[in-house]
Amino acid sequence: MATSIAGPVFRTGTKELYLPAANITFLRGRDPHHARFQVPLWFSKMDIRDYLWHCYGVETLSTRSYVKLTPVRPLPGHTPRRWHRKKSRKFMTVELARPFVWPAEPEDLSEWNADSVQMASKEQSKFQDAQGTTKDTIVNEERRERMREQAKALLEGKTKWKPAAKTFGTEIYSRQR
Repeated sequence: MATSIAGPVFRTGTKELYLPAANITFLRGRDPHHARFQVPLWFSKMDIRDYLWHCYGVETLSTRSYVKLTPVRPLPGHTPRRWHRKKSRKFMTVELARPFVWPAEPEDLSEWNADSVQMASKEQSKFQDAQGTTKDTIVNEERRERMREQAKALLEGKTKWKPAAKTFGTEIYSRQR
């Protein structure tokens, strides 16, 4: 005998949403009484509760949410004066009325073409190595060798160090006069 869903114990929203415009990711967890989701930043606790009830018939008891801020770092390839923060991510953990147990992971991955995906990944990394796109910076070997010779001459005392003729500060000062 199939059980029918009589209705939620909580008050539901009045938004009639047939195709949600949000990407919600169900993340694997250890506790069967809690479910963890990655949701858009604008998603509220009531949105996740209504979404789970109307789409899947899952009743929730409580909801916790937090926004994981990303660190502020300089933009890659730019001067350290330009700072950038990647988009933050929001996570929600709901307490379930009935426990949820993940199904066992399949052992036979041939249905999902795991072999061809693995071979394509290897081919892509070979191509990137051949193109030289895996390195972060391009190394100028001639300049590196000249700098090595200059450093060796300085350490041996053959040459004496002197600052560059035009530095940034003196160049601005001389233009103002």
